[in-house]
Amino acid sequence: MSETVETTENFEEMLNAFENEQKKTRVRNGMIVSIDEGTVFIDVGEKVEGVLPKTEITDENEELKFNVGDGIPVVITRRRTSKGAAVLSHKMAVNEAKRKEFLDKFNVGDVVEVTIAELNKGGFVAKNEDGIEFFIPKSESALKLNEDNIGKKITAKIIEIKKNGVVISRKQLLNEKKEERNKFVESIKDEIVNAKVKNLKKDGVVIEFENGWTGFVPKDEVSYKKENHFRLLKKGDEVEVKLIDTDKMLFSIKATQNDPWEEVKESGIANGDVLNVTVTNIREYGAFVDIGNGVEGFLHISEISWNSNSKIEDLLSVGDEIDIEVTDLDLENRRLRVSYKSLLPKPSQKFAENHNEGDIVEGKVVNLTDIGGFIEVDDVVCFLPNRFVSWTKGEKAKDILENSKTYEFAVISIDADNNKIILSRKDAEDSPYVAFAKDHSLGDSIKGTIKNIADFGVFVSFENGVEALIRKNDLEKDIEEYNVGDEMEGHIVELDAENKRVKLSQK
Repeated sequence: MSETVETTENFEEMLNAFENEQKKTRVRNGMIVSIDEGTVFIDVGEKVEGVLPKTEITDENEELKFNVGDGIPVVITRRRTSKGAAVLSHKMAVNEAKRKEFLDKFNVGDVVEVTIAELNKGGFVAKNEDGIEFFIPKSESALKLNEDNIGKKITAKIIEIKKNGVVISRKQLLNEKKEERNKFVESIKDEIVNAKVKNLKKDGVVIEFENGWTGFVPKDEVSYKKENHFRLLKKGDEVEVKLIDTDKMLFSIKATQNDPWEEVKESGIANGDVLNVTVTNIREYGAFVDIGNGVEGFLHISEISWNSNSKIEDLLSVGDEIDIEVTDLDLENRRLRVSYKSLLPKPSQKFAENHNEGDIVEGKVVNLTDIGGFIEVDDVVCFLPNRFVSWTKGEKAKDILENSKTYEFAVISIDADNNKIILSRKDAEDSPYVAFAKDHSLGDSIKGTIKNIADFGVFVSFENGVEALIRKNDLEKDIEEYNVGDEMEGHIVELDAENKRVKLSQK
């Protein structure tokens, strides 16, 4: 009981202190006696005249709003100056008039918007846009009593109106709003309710209800579809939502809909099944397809065409209806992967019908990479590994071939099941060793350039790409006396064009 009495007395003490400050603002009617360069002298019925700054009765253009002899409302802010005159304020009188007008207009329980202006004994002094002052006891502020809150705009409830002061409470308003919120939350639990899209954000959707309360729909709760919520909704749309988190006021749109994955589960769809689907979205890495009930499957770019150089936009468009094969159905993780190309004829099968291994074919270069080239033969893309590019060791496809140009190639292998066809550029040409064998015989003397030196001998190369070995024992000097790049001569002691083997000797 004593604690309640003490709290009441402290509140009365704070309010009285606030009211004492307001007594200074009693408005008096005065008359302008004279105006000099910067001061206005006013008769307020006291034994001495009062003074106020001339700037208080001039407008923004420094034009006088009053003249000598005019009546003017003022407030005495200080009874005597050092010269014996009372200090007056016209602006304070105007503000006081506004305050009284406010007091006549508002009642206890009304809500006001104010800005905290200063700290006061036991609370805050705040002002509204008209400059009217309000007192907020610390216990009613729901704020820490420090200067960090000065300038803070708040909404509060009038809890007491006295002749010289207005007391407001932010705490009561917050508690009432919390109570109203709790009632609203309780009324919509487990219910599907209507709302309107108020705003779209990166992480979700802000919604608003008819009663003004707002909530938030996380982007993952917008739809079962794997689609950006900015594409699905726009500001002002009417939506049905369900509450999923009472503390954070989080809602779900998809919770109001039937779970399409349950339908998939009940349907018995399995890997290997063929479905007719609609293309809903296309990305650079693949496409998304709707299997008919809102569940989307992912069609990776590698599963769209057997031609790895094809562009998605040249093959599919949003809205296309296509047949696909289910390749990876994961009900637990709600993941569906499909293939389009698995239902298409493999290009290698058609190629195998018209060509055999060893055939010489014409092909156009469609792409060159670090590992080889992709060659189009009869509308089928084949692969040319770097090792089959040239008889010269180390040469790559991108070094000697040009995009879009046509060359002859030999078919090395056809793997129809895995849709893999390997070509060779060098095998489409005569082996330089065959040509070398036609022009040279055993015993012929020939000059070349040292290309490599090994422990067991020296490799010599010739202009046509042929290489020959001179074993260490067949050198006329010690192997240490030779250097890469030196010219070297020897006579042919072995010539095997079929196995691309040539040996020389200097002895």
